[in-house]
Amino acid sequence: MKKIIKDILILCIITVICGGVLGYVYQITLSPIEKQAQQSQQDAYLEVMKEATSFKEINSKEINKLAKQLKNNYGKNGITIEKALKSFKQKESIGYIIQVVDHDGFGGDIELIIGINLQKEITGVEILSIDETVGLGMNAKNEEFRNQYVGKKVDHFQVVKNGKQNEDEVDSLSGATITSKAMTNGINGALDFYDLLKGR
Repeated sequence: MKKIIKDILILCIITVICGGVLGYVYQITLSPIEKQAQQSQQDAYLEVMKEATSFKEINSKEINKLAKQLKNNYGKNGITIEKALKSFKQKESIGYIIQVVDHDGFGGDIELIIGINLQKEITGVEILSIDETVGLGMNAKNEEFRNQYVGKKVDHFQVVKNGKQNEDEVDSLSGATITSKAMTNGINGALDFYDLLKGR
């Protein structure tokens, strides 16, 4: 009996020590991980708005207030506007960056960053988070697909399967129509939110 109690005490001590070590390691790595995430986000901002030299984040309360005014159809589960930033080249305003999550991806949420200049032209589209089918929906990350939106000045995009013919049309990814529509709904939501930001 004494041996069992001794073994249990030893196991408890080992567990406590391991827990303490894991907690310590977590605290040490937490700050670098957060810094890396922030740097990745900053890099994405510069990718979608290459001329920008600085950004000013829009207040989250104002974002939520404006987001409630979005009336269009953005798919079954809709979208969420996560962030919006005003972009500047030196001190001159050159557009907005909008971070949006579409909730209708085949594998779950798709998080995007879209740059839109003052002429309502899309300057860039980056994917922050996506978990679609490899070889199908994950091809949304390919520059060739994302560039279909870039440089366009339209109110809304629509997904087509038989080859785009108009400025507002986007070729669907082969075998991944759901992903293509989710991406497009997110970008359409960003375009509508841009209008609200400019009109506020």
